[in-house]
Amino acid sequence: MRRAILALAALSGIALTAGCAGDPQHVAGEARPAGGATAAPSTAPAFTPAVSPATSSSPSAGSSPSPSKTSEKPKSTTLVFGPTGVGKLKIGMSVKDAVATGEMGSVGAAEPSVEGCGSSVINAAKSADVKAIHSSDRGLVYIPAWGRVATPEGIRIGSTYEKVKKAYPDLVFRVHEENFVFNGDADASSGRDAGGDEVHYRFSFDDYKLVEMALEHDHQNCYE
Repeated sequence: MRRAILALAALSGIALTAGCAGDPQHVAGEARPAGGATAAPSTAPAFTPAVSPATSSSPSAGSSPSPSKTSEKPKSTTLVFGPTGVGKLKIGMSVKDAVATGEMGSVGAAEPSVEGCGSSVINAAKSADVKAIHSSDRGLVYIPAWGRVATPEGIRIGSTYEKVKKAYPDLVFRVHEENFVFNGDADASSGRDAGGDEVHYRFSFDDYKLVEMALEHDHQNCYE
């Protein structure tokens, strides 16, 4: 039976066009890309300034030498989007646990046509339009990106298709039609069924630019 689509799932709507423009990719059947490796963030090495040689004069009584200073990379407060969640919210987490983190709002009324499914605002987004979708039996199944949040590989809304493809070589289009040709406007995913964590990235492109990005449960049951 065809599952009904949550109204809020339109945030990740699939925009498809068939054309003959560049970068063709043909797919048939269900996509099953191999999981790509996640790049490890680099850390700046600590640096200790050189200390000047002591002068021949003795320090005055009661004075204390100035402590040497070491440079320290400031801690970033920017949320990292993925690979399995954002902040304390994780794909697959129960609705009760998600609300308990304080990072997801209270559960709203479920869509009448989708039994057991509902949506809640993500507090960090500071927008009533940014909502997670959850199911009573599978927990959080969809977390959308917002603003300037980025993946560990630096991909964010506005990134080019070339950058997304370079960051995720396993990128594959979510299109199940024969002779499909990507012309810059389509829906794709990366990391499906990789590593057993049951979560993947979902990307939507328009004119070869990333316009929507989300984390999605591999087996979500709330929308199509």
